[in-house]
Amino acid sequence: MTVSDNRTTTTNSVFLSTGYIDVEATLDGGQAFRWWPEDSGGYRGIVGRRVVNVSETDGGVVITPLDGKSSDGLGHLMLEYLGEDHDIEGFRTRFADDKCLGPALRGYSGLRVLRQDPWECLFSFITSSTSNIPRIKLNVGSVVECLGYSVGPKVRDVTFPEPEVVSGVGEQFLRDLGFGFRAKYLVPAAEAVASGQLNLTDLREATYAEAREALTALHGVGEKVADCVLAFSLDKPESFIVDRHILRALHKWYDLPENSSISYAADWARDYFGDHSSLANQYMFHRERLARRASEWGGVHTARALPEDEN
Repeated sequence: MTVSDNRTTTTNSVFLSTGYIDVEATLDGGQAFRWWPEDSGGYRGIVGRRVVNVSETDGGVVITPLDGKSSDGLGHLMLEYLGEDHDIEGFRTRFADDKCLGPALRGYSGLRVLRQDPWECLFSFITSSTSNIPRIKLNVGSVVECLGYSVGPKVRDVTFPEPEVVSGVGEQFLRDLGFGFRAKYLVPAAEAVASGQLNLTDLREATYAEAREALTALHGVGEKVADCVLAFSLDKPESFIVDRHILRALHKWYDLPENSSISYAADWARDYFGDHSSLANQYMFHRERLARRASEWGGVHTARALPEDEN
């Protein structure tokens, strides 16, 4: 066993001493769409060109390579992907007594904001328009299996197709895969990235406003999709994603005026939560998701839901 930085390597797995991470909620809760639970435990997915299993353990997570390669460099890759540079402790301290986020932090403290590949993230959230998580996973999985290339032993162990490949197959190909109207937005986005007209990596260094303006200039990319990409791949912790569920939560917990538009709500939240906006957004989203699920199931709380006196 060797220790380097905050990584401990045993055989071919890597232990990351990140503190508690709720792997299911973080990897398969609506931020990313290519993680799958394994019968043996943990979640299997692709990060870059590596096939890995991520599983919870005391004090952190264990990363196991599943592609037959060594674990060299895997710790650094996964720390970056899991958003280890987010100020999670500062967030917990600042909002410990917040009427919405305080109970959420006590009830499920392991949510993290991911740092994904920007092109995959952009493609995925254009795909998310008027959709749901199972369907997004189905759509994204279909294009990956058709256009990506294999890096592991299973069918899903495939890299995300480059924008040049997506632009090359054209709109009808994506429609035939079930993307529907979203295909007419995905191909121009791929063309913009492939041609260099839109340099997603450069947007990591741009201001929030500059990066948001560049994304919303794409046909079919509105403020919500842009904020998802900014939060989950472009290093913009001040990004706050507003849908009707989050808007309802802001009305309920923060007395936002009932006639507030989504744009106004997003601006208000960025001002209120500051550089903790993307973390606040995910904890609020998860709380609302659990509340909706409990309501749909007749008020029965799931194992990960808040205690009844905090709902």
